[in-house]
Amino acid sequence: METMHEIIPFAKEMLAQKPSRRMLKVYLVGTVVAFLGMVLGLVETVCQSFSSGEPLDAELVQLMAREQRALETEERRRHEEVATVSAAEQITIPRKLQQATGAHRSTGAANRLHAS
Repeated sequence: METMHEIIPFAKEMLAQKPSRRMLKVYLVGTVVAFLGMVLGLVETVCQSFSSGEPLDAELVQLMAREQRALETEERRRHEEVATVSAAEQITIPRKLQQATGAHRSTGAANRLHAS
């Protein structure tokens, strides 16, 4: 129901059908709530143009600062994880090279020769 031209025929049709009082109350309450929502939206739109653009609520400022700190902490933690993973990879690569070349097997074989 975008225009008043649609509301008036709807109201006439509804009254012609003789709805119950309860149904009229439901329609009335719904219409009042919709009208108040429209008026409040209009007032908010008009008043928003006069605002300075700064957050008015101190809690909102604190929440934004806390969110920024959480993002920075998360970024630092990710950076540390990457550094830890790269350091662990540097340690495990020589072990993998030893396993591939069989360098550790020759020392075991030398020990077995002495034992026999």
